[in-house]
Formats: sequence, C-alpha cells, structure tokens
Amino acid sequence: MAGGEVELFEPGEIISYLEMCAEEQASLQRGMNFRLPSGRTVILMSRRPNAPYADRIEDEGRTIIYEGHDVPRTPGIRDPKLLDQEATTPTRTLTQNGLFERAARFHREGGAWGPRSVGTR
Repeated sequence: MAGGEVELFEPGEIISYLEMCAEEQASLQRGMNFRLPSGRTVILMSRRPNAPYADRIEDEGRTIIYEGHDVPRTPGIRDPKLLDQEATTPTRTLTQNGLFERAARFHREGGAWGPRSVGTR
C-alpha cells in the first residue's frame, strides 16, 4: 500500500457492519456510497442466489454491473424497484446514481480518478 497505509482486513475476509462503518468513517446505509470521509467509494452488494438485485462482478474484477438506487419510496409509487433514481434531483444536484455515472464516464474517457480496485471486503 502507498503512503504507509496499514491494511486492516484481508480480501475476502468477512467483517461486521460496525467494523466496516468504523473503517469507512461513515454509517453505510446505501448500496452505493460515493466519496466517503475515508476518501473511498464503497459499493455494497449481495451476490447470493436469492439476492434482491442482479448485481455482479465481471472481467476478473474490472467491471461491476450494479443496478443502482431505486426512486425514493413515496405514496404515489407502488413499487420503487421498478424505477431507477434519476441522475439529478429537481434542483439539479447529482444523486448517488448521477455521481457514479459521472465518475464512470470520466474514467471511460481516460480520467484519472476512476475506480482503482475491486475487492471483496
């Protein structure tokens, strides 16, 4: 690791929710967590056969297929899982989906701050 960082967990190691939140310096309540106080971006996914989303990792860990956030649950929406969260809010700020989309496009176009690694922490 660069800069003398200490790796607290091994790839594939199962850790508790509290350990994960302490490591990331945040309460991880969403599946996609963009630029946390730790400086990292965290994507939580279940790859179990009965998982509610069809998320997966491909290309030997280089590509993540992730369904993203659904629209917020509101009285007028029967099944939020059927609708994706928009990239921007009504006030035009980026949502979590928008932040990840922007980062993915930037990386695809040769940008420097795209994804650096995919682990199984």
